[in-house]
Amino acid sequence: MSTPSSRLLAVALISTPLFGVACVPAEDAGIHESEAHALGSFNGLSSINGLSSANGLSSANGLSSANGLSSANGLSSANGLMTTDGGRKTVTYLVKCALAAGDSLVKKDQNNVSYTYPGQLGLAPQWKNGACDTACQEIMSACIMAHVNTTGTNISLWLDSRTTLGLGRSPAHPIQESAFFGNIFVSPPKAHFCNGFDWDRGPAGGRIGAGQSGSPYTNPFGTNALCKNHCSTVGASGEAYGSCGSFTKVITVFRDFDSTKPYTICNPASNKCLDVYNWSTANGGSIAMWPATGAINQKFYFERASVASDSGTYRIRSALSGKYLDTNGGSTSPGAGLIQYQNSGATNQQWNMVQIVAGSYLMSNLKSKQLLNAAGIPQGGQVVQNGSGSYDDFQMWKVTLAP
Repeated sequence: MSTPSSRLLAVALISTPLFGVACVPAEDAGIHESEAHALGSFNGLSSINGLSSANGLSSANGLSSANGLSSANGLSSANGLMTTDGGRKTVTYLVKCALAAGDSLVKKDQNNVSYTYPGQLGLAPQWKNGACDTACQEIMSACIMAHVNTTGTNISLWLDSRTTLGLGRSPAHPIQESAFFGNIFVSPPKAHFCNGFDWDRGPAGGRIGAGQSGSPYTNPFGTNALCKNHCSTVGASGEAYGSCGSFTKVITVFRDFDSTKPYTICNPASNKCLDVYNWSTANGGSIAMWPATGAINQKFYFERASVASDSGTYRIRSALSGKYLDTNGGSTSPGAGLIQYQNSGATNQQWNMVQIVAGSYLMSNLKSKQLLNAAGIPQGGQVVQNGSGSYDDFQMWKVTLAP
């Protein structure tokens, strides 16, 4: 057990807006641009069909960067990507990245079946009817890699780049996950990423930080190497990356917790996790401290309290009971116990996840402004809210994808 060391928590850390303004798009409704700053998108590309460590995306895939996608020599109907389900999924993301919203590409497969692919991000509109040069290939590479989720799950992303997309943070995507760069069109492909400064906070399935399996890219700076130590920053607050090594076409990715996956919430100082005591499904059931078991009563879902909120507040729902973390009686007093209760919409069921060092969070109740605290709580004992203005190790919580 580690010895707690007190740290000052400035009030502004809790109350200051996390980042800018934006709106979260629905996947089928296109994207929204906020003040010409960055763009929202969704990932779900489980693999980049035809890309191997030896051959680039243009090799033997019926795809040519020297010709427009609309032509037979740019994207063939007779062979390569258009002839398989996986290949056509890759084409979906190629067009999504290349063409702007409102534009589209119509292509046929080898059986003369026609497919319409909508554009969204507008990174390489010239490729529809003309060549995609090196700069085009590099920004397209960054975009395609940014959309990979090896589980095939769709998760909302926020993309920053000084190339076309623009710069600016989104309150609905508070986690800086990663940056992508390289050129996957050449042989051998140069498929690279580096870790954002929040890569291990609230990892999302199939993404960086989640033990990603089968990803097509590697971190050239070393295992878990941070972008901030190897890339130049851009933007008024340096929130995104402008160049990494020799590559200047970089896309920085931000996201939120994966609302479709449960997480464990553990306190490393006590080596215990939040636990619905005695497997209760009742209103008022105690939330206790217990060693990690991997059981469903230690699994919780994070739900944004408001998509447009700039305060980073969440409702936290038990995977066992479907009820939400709450303070007993809605109390604002230090020492009040943590319970579960049906959704009330009240601020005592909302938690501000304050990002701090070591991949951890402080969990501040929006109503009481008190921090969730594990100090002195024995195994099976009820967790309490206690402390504001300073914090120690027993108020630092690690959020991890549940097994």
